Amino acid sequence: MLPALFAVTLFVGAALLFLVQPLAGKLLLPLVGGTPGVWNACMVFFQVLLLAGYLYAHRSVTRLGVRRQAGFHLGLLVIVLLAFQVAVTSGGSPVPVFGTLVPDDSDYPIAGVVALLAAAVGVPFFVLATTSPLLQRWFAATGHRTAHDPYFLYAASNAGSLLGLLAYPLVIEPNVTVADQRWGWAVGVAVYLGLVLCCALVVIRCGARSAEYGVRSEEPLPVPAPRTPHSALRTLRWVALAAIPSSLLLGVTTHVSTDLAPVPLLWVVPLALYLVSFILVFARWPDRVHFVAGRVTPMLVLFVVIGLLTGAAEPMGVVAGLHLAAFFGVCLVCHGELAKDRPPARELTRFYFWMSLGGVVGGLFNALVAPVLFHRLGMIEYPLVLVLAVLVRPGRDPGPFVKFGDLRYAAALLVVAVLLVVYVPRVVALPTELDSPDALPARLIRGGLMFGLPAAIAFALVRRPARYALALAALLAAGSLDGGQLGPTLHMERNFFGVVRVTRSPDGAFVRLVHGTTLHGQQRTDEPGPPRPMTYYHEKGPVGHLFRTVPAEKVKRVAVVGLGTGAVAAYAKPGQEWTFYEIDPAVKRVAEDPAYFRFLSNCKAANCDVVLGDARRMLARAPDGAFDVILLDAFSSDAIPVHLLTREALALYVRKLAPGGVLAMHVSNVHLDLPPLIDRLAADHDPPLAARYWDDHPTEAEKADGKTASQWMVLARTTNDLGAMGRGPHWHLVRAARPGPVWRDDFANVLAVWKRDDDDAN
Repeated sequence: MLPALFAVTLFVGAALLFLVQPLAGKLLLPLVGGTPGVWNACMVFFQVLLLAGYLYAHRSVTRLGVRRQAGFHLGLLVIVLLAFQVAVTSGGSPVPVFGTLVPDDSDYPIAGVVALLAAAVGVPFFVLATTSPLLQRWFAATGHRTAHDPYFLYAASNAGSLLGLLAYPLVIEPNVTVADQRWGWAVGVAVYLGLVLCCALVVIRCGARSAEYGVRSEEPLPVPAPRTPHSALRTLRWVALAAIPSSLLLGVTTHVSTDLAPVPLLWVVPLALYLVSFILVFARWPDRVHFVAGRVTPMLVLFVVIGLLTGAAEPMGVVAGLHLAAFFGVCLVCHGELAKDRPPARELTRFYFWMSLGGVVGGLFNALVAPVLFHRLGMIEYPLVLVLAVLVRPGRDPGPFVKFGDLRYAAALLVVAVLLVVYVPRVVALPTELDSPDALPARLIRGGLMFGLPAAIAFALVRRPARYALALAALLAAGSLDGGQLGPTLHMERNFFGVVRVTRSPDGAFVRLVHGTTLHGQQRTDEPGPPRPMTYYHEKGPVGHLFRTVPAEKVKRVAVVGLGTGAVAAYAKPGQEWTFYEIDPAVKRVAEDPAYFRFLSNCKAANCDVVLGDARRMLARAPDGAFDVILLDAFSSDAIPVHLLTREALALYVRKLAPGGVLAMHVSNVHLDLPPLIDRLAADHDPPLAARYWDDHPTEAEKADGKTASQWMVLARTTNDLGAMGRGPHWHLVRAARPGPVWRDDFANVLAVWKRDDDDAN
């Protein structure tokens, strides 16, 4: 029964840890958007707090002894209850959100995010963070027959983490409102505090000498002797082995969910694999299986590197699977090495502290250091850490890895790869159109010729970790010289919100704004005079038809949510006032630079302003009835800012519309069927709104002119307000709109609008 009590407590505490993290991310969404930077910032905050909890567990047990520390820890449980009381009094909820802590116009609003998270969940999360090392150390002092090796409890902890992680998107979010989630989590924490109380009472009552240590549990443990150089090296190895998977967790999540497969909730998969690796390796991980993982993982990493070099994204499932398989292999190898090098239970809290520090180092590198260090280089931390990962091999002692001969091999491979990157594109040209049927075969042939031979040479060195890592680094360095299908890069910068890149198409006809691999606007370079709107703002598309249909004399003020290149400003007329709302300062800088895009600099409106900050927060400050047209296009790499598509958000838009005004919404999405959702929101509004839909597919001639496929909806208070758009022929009612929920600020079920094979909104 005793192991079961501790295992259940660890399980519940870990589940609560991983339930609150996506909840916190959801609460942050209306303040800082839905970019990967939000998730990374949350991860780093929670990793740092986890480290603080591990440090507290180690230092308090060392100084006080297990029995007295258990009594002291009960005081912290009381502080948690007081923190909940203060939160309810000041914020009306046990998990309060103080939006004023987050700035509106910052490239790096991380300080505000951290302050908000600390105020919302800091105290209870800190106590939850102490659970794993503390309860394992308590159990080791109980004298139970299994107390000599309490590491088996770590598997229970990670199993709880996995359950909490999967339960949130699959069970809780689709069925429970955010308000109830806050209170439910607080109740769960109260139950956990009761379990910890039971464990503490057991430990306090077990005052006899520990059979393993010969030290009374109420006495302070002897201060360990100063570490030898060997122990210092061992400690650094623990940190490195924990840092590599932690960094890759954020790197692979950002790459797969932004550049490869922008699927909602995909962030769950890498984190689940990360946790599963801990469960496996700390539950009698066989040496033979560990050895096989060490052999297979470097090969998987090579396939990932080739995919990064060639820009492979299709077939999406296979490519994403390779990235995740390589990540899982690295986790198994690194975490397996940690598990096999774990110290006796006496050093358990110290071991967990250094392992947690490694996790923080990896997270901080991705979330804070890399965006500043690689500001003009893009997301290179992911491939960089992949190179470091192949240095870790089972059974190898740390030592001087790199020798002069290894450098010669890497230099020779770099020369070969650079020559191929320079000369192959002259032989194999890529189609200008990103969605051309010939694009994938041409890219595969081109990539194979450029990187096939260097990759084969690198693979021949797979049994020599240092040479293999340097060979992969040489491949990646050479590949950075290739512009790929997006063309040569004219400008690149990154911040909290991601990477903004300006490229020139291979034929030189277009300048493009790219986020990940998603095109967010382009401008022709071969036309004199003011630029024409391209992509989904094309004159022959839904937006062009909208501004032809609504008489210019009836349009005095226009609000545009999502700046992009500023292409829609081409529709502005003299005397009008246009306001763009953009959350990313980097996008604003690029759009306002006439060296890249001239839409804003050529805007004919009397006022053409850009307001930085979350659109919903900024729009709320505008007077009611201020805008004749509101155009909503705030998606980023297919990600959905849910808080902009809720009942309350739509009510806000309608309040800001002038009498007779029109709301236009860009609803294109690869994975989610948004038109039925918007149609339900329109019908749910009081009074119901008129809604029409246009699924636009360009002809080949229009594609050559820079037009791309898009889906748009227009809404107004009455059908008469829509004018010609209410009568067709392009705009029509949403048909086959299956029943489903209406998104609200406190409830949004993303899975309910997932596209099915039989979906047909037309």
